[in-house]
Amino acid sequence: MQNFRFESIYLLSQNEQRAKKAIFHQRRNLIVGRNHTGKSSLIKSLFVALGARPEGKLDRWDKAVVTLVTFSVNENRFRVLQQHSYRALFGHDDRLISATSVGADWGELFAKVTGFNLVLTDKNQNSIAADARAFFLPFYINQDGSWRSTWSTFVGLQQYKAPVQPIVEYFAGVKPPEYYELGSLKTLCQKELRNLQQEMRLISQVRERFGKAIPFAGPKTVPAIFEEDIARLTEEITQLNAQQEHLRDTHVREQEVLDSLRLQVKLAQETLQTYESDASYLQSEPHEMLVCPTCGAEHNKTFLDILNYAEDARVLRELVLKLQVDAGKAEEAHERTRMRRRELNDRYKRVSEILETRRGELKLDDVVKGMGAEVAFEAFNDEMQGLKKRIDDYLSDIETLDRKLKELTSPERASEILALFRNSYAAARNALNLPPVETNSLRLTSRPDLSGSGGPRSILAYYSALWSTSFGPYGSFSVPLVVDSPQQQGQDEVNLPKMIEYISKHLPVSSQVLLGIEASTEERFDHVIQLDEPYRLLRENEYDEVNGVVALYLDQMYKNLTSSAAEEDSDNET
Repeated sequence: MQNFRFESIYLLSQNEQRAKKAIFHQRRNLIVGRNHTGKSSLIKSLFVALGARPEGKLDRWDKAVVTLVTFSVNENRFRVLQQHSYRALFGHDDRLISATSVGADWGELFAKVTGFNLVLTDKNQNSIAADARAFFLPFYINQDGSWRSTWSTFVGLQQYKAPVQPIVEYFAGVKPPEYYELGSLKTLCQKELRNLQQEMRLISQVRERFGKAIPFAGPKTVPAIFEEDIARLTEEITQLNAQQEHLRDTHVREQEVLDSLRLQVKLAQETLQTYESDASYLQSEPHEMLVCPTCGAEHNKTFLDILNYAEDARVLRELVLKLQVDAGKAEEAHERTRMRRRELNDRYKRVSEILETRRGELKLDDVVKGMGAEVAFEAFNDEMQGLKKRIDDYLSDIETLDRKLKELTSPERASEILALFRNSYAAARNALNLPPVETNSLRLTSRPDLSGSGGPRSILAYYSALWSTSFGPYGSFSVPLVVDSPQQQGQDEVNLPKMIEYISKHLPVSSQVLLGIEASTEERFDHVIQLDEPYRLLRENEYDEVNGVVALYLDQMYKNLTSSAAEEDSDNET
């Protein structure tokens, strides 16, 4: 499991000559402060530095603030420096790894150091790599947006098309990182396979054209080549015999069908003529009483009305037309079969000519031509055999990858993950003083939509269920759980402490937690950051210390960006 942790944050305002330093514990962290003391500013700065800008504006905030965040991924420590759109990543030895002002480049760098390989779809149906916004989305309850029924945590999520489901499935383990890693390998294998198959077709076409230009019939001077040709001709004769037998049977059956249809058309037309003749007689000659010519029965009503001649004639005409259409289709199919039999006969003649030529007398000219043709055909055969082996290897690899992908997304696995999520949600609701609900139809994306004071508690229960699932047996990432100000929608003196207690005691034991609240609590946290003065998160007395640390990284970042820009200009001029 990839273990991501925040270690510290340094905020520096060179314009105001003020700064702030905060250290984070690896487990439970509490950030306490009244409104406008900077809780949200401190928390949001963490995500902004890492490329995920939260919803909500920072009031009275210097937009030129420099942010230095230290974080770790497993045993590897990194630092990211951010100012405006510029970011630089440093390794554990403070060595600059990369600096950029392009968001996409930073997204790739962040994904590389964290091992985050989720692939999403954008509005144009293109596949793109997910960035830090997707990485932190299930683990951050933002004061500005996340306590409602919609995913309004970060700015710009609209770039993706329906991103929530693939994100939560990724972290829950329904489609884990291994799935996307194997999917990437499969894509590469399929690309190489298509290239090899295209090359195989090209060589086959060249070989065929070469065979037409250079007489293949004639003496062979290399015994091995002669044996290969005999084997190939024998195989071709065998295939021709099988095709001929199949076409002969088809030809006979189609002829029978065609003859039957023609006979039916003829009979139907004759019957129609009889109907028309009888109808004409009955309509033209007046009769008070009709006598049936067969049985002699007398009829008061006209024979035409009784037997519905007009309707019978109409049906008969439609039948004739349908039989004629069917006969036409049968004729076309029969003609195609005849064409295929003629083509087959031509192939028989070509093979026969080759065999007959080999039985004839040798000519010096044929021997000379045959020697060159033999070498060429031998090279073609060797190349095609090599390509066939490589194609077979890739087909085997793709089959293996498909099997592994199927195992990773098996219904049994998905069912176990969903059961864990539902049970966790039910337990969290109970712990947060919420009434029980039916969970059998809940999905991972079933975000609650509850008004009143129960709304925030149901949201916390939902996130808690996601966290329990992500930290469960199928999860692959341990990401900090950040909760900004649960005091939403009038939480009273009973339910607010219940929410704080739940966050302190009932979240996954191995998780790092950052909780921002307005007032002190009796619940135990490993580290407390106290903020006291409104609009004074950054302090003058911390400026020198923070500036002394940040300046070193700031100089490296801008020197690198300036140097890169100068090299690019030089390349453009060249």
